[in-house]
Amino acid sequence: MSAACAITLPHGLRDGRRRRSEAELRLPTGADEAYLLSAEHHSRAEQVTGLLARCVVRVDDVEADDDTIRSLTVGDREALLLGLRGLVFGDELACVVDCPTCDERMDIDLRISDLLVAPYPETAERHTIAFEHDGKSHEAVVRLPTGADQEAAARKAGVDAGVAELVTRCVVSVDGRGAAMPPDALADALSESLAALDPQAELVIDMSCPACDEPVTALVDAATVLLAELTASDDRLLREVDAIARVYHWSEDQILGLDVRRRRRYLELLADAGDEAP
Repeated sequence: MSAACAITLPHGLRDGRRRRSEAELRLPTGADEAYLLSAEHHSRAEQVTGLLARCVVRVDDVEADDDTIRSLTVGDREALLLGLRGLVFGDELACVVDCPTCDERMDIDLRISDLLVAPYPETAERHTIAFEHDGKSHEAVVRLPTGADQEAAARKAGVDAGVAELVTRCVVSVDGRGAAMPPDALADALSESLAALDPQAELVIDMSCPACDEPVTALVDAATVLLAELTASDDRLLREVDAIARVYHWSEDQILGLDVRRRRRYLELLADAGDEAP
């Protein structure tokens, strides 16, 4: 892969009838890794926004910044994280899943290219969903959750409060009126429909356990995977900077300005030459 790549967002940014969906990504640098390490106390949603705002160059003709990344749907953000992971580490993704029935550990080999969902045939700013609640038929007008919604939900204390925040922000009306139902009831009633409208947002892998033959379902969380790979430890990053500085006499800023793959190639060269490398 080159040091940059283009990825088609499944949903994209809507501007009236125009749909912007071609995003350009660049490789993260050591400075981006240092940012993530410094943001370890931020919510996961905020960390994702910060990383993508740094590494997404543009979406069509719109220059990407924090607000642009926050306005993307959850599925678009997942697609960008998967694209970034593929750009840095390649298409193959090795995962380990434990069977909840017998605790058998299963190794699963996935491919980033297989996890990326094709662009949605149709997109809209609002969607009308029919659902049943307490034996009655209802109709809700909703919009897809965005990064801004995820950040707002993460600021709430507890899962229930976070769900209530998402419902408040994303459910425009129920039966032509405000969302008067309890947030948890609305969340339960609408979750399947919302997942169908933005399938990239939650990637689920279904398999059978080879030991007990019970079905196993695993969620592929691109943010968890990528952030763990980029932020192994602050000490590791400092050791890598130190090893390169000792030989090449570059400044810390120069070394952190290298993209991840280039810095690791320099470390491989040092190791091949017999120089000390982390």
